[in-house]
Amino acid sequence: MKTVVLYGFEGQFVGGNEYDYNHPELHHVHKCILFLAQDNENPDFEFATTECSKFGFANLKNLTGKPLKVDVLNTDSFRGFTGFYEEALNEGSSIVYYPNT
Repeated sequence: MKTVVLYGFEGQFVGGNEYDYNHPELHHVHKCILFLAQDNENPDFEFATTECSKFGFANLKNLTGKPLKVDVLNTDSFRGFTGFYEEALNEGSSIVYYPNT
């Protein structure tokens, strides 16, 4: 069974992304959350870094990882992240970036 691990980081969007999504402006730095489906709940920073580059992010700082506890998606604070969780389970990963941070 897949587990979604959340990776928080700050990174620069450098382009060259392999995924088609509404990405930020080139060379801007953003705080991000990567939702990454894995076979276990142990953070795999090498895998996460590779996946971040597929979204066009480089120069990652403060990369942290922890498994998502699914029940938190039922709370008011995290309900908006349900779609990212589902996308990670279905597609393998999803990313949230916070513009102008």
